[in-house]
Amino acid sequence: MSTRRHRDRHGRGLRSPLFLADVPARLRRADSFARVAAEEFARFRAQEPSLLAEVVLAIDAVPPASSTEPAFGRVFPATAHRLTHIVLYRRVIEYHSSGQRDSLIAEVVADQVEILRNS
Repeated sequence: MSTRRHRDRHGRGLRSPLFLADVPARLRRADSFARVAAEEFARFRAQEPSLLAEVVLAIDAVPPASSTEPAFGRVFPATAHRLTHIVLYRRVIEYHSSGQRDSLIAEVVADQVEILRNS
């Protein structure tokens, strides 16, 4: 048995993945966004552990259809059955980022933590 790669037949593209599994270029945009958001949230959690100990970070693609105003994120206060959630809306942030996505994610997380701090 030969271990060489199959050749591209009839213009159908590559027969094997272009990147290996552990290369950052292989990550999807959603995975990359989630990683950056988690790192920013962990940084804030380390600064204010008492405020953010019982807070969960969640990422949705878009805000709910019932939302009338554009929002980058939202804070859902705790109830009897769930913890406090900070939700970031990935597609809205990516649309408005214009190449500075990581800094906009950091700014949105900071805004949501500030809203939580003031409530």
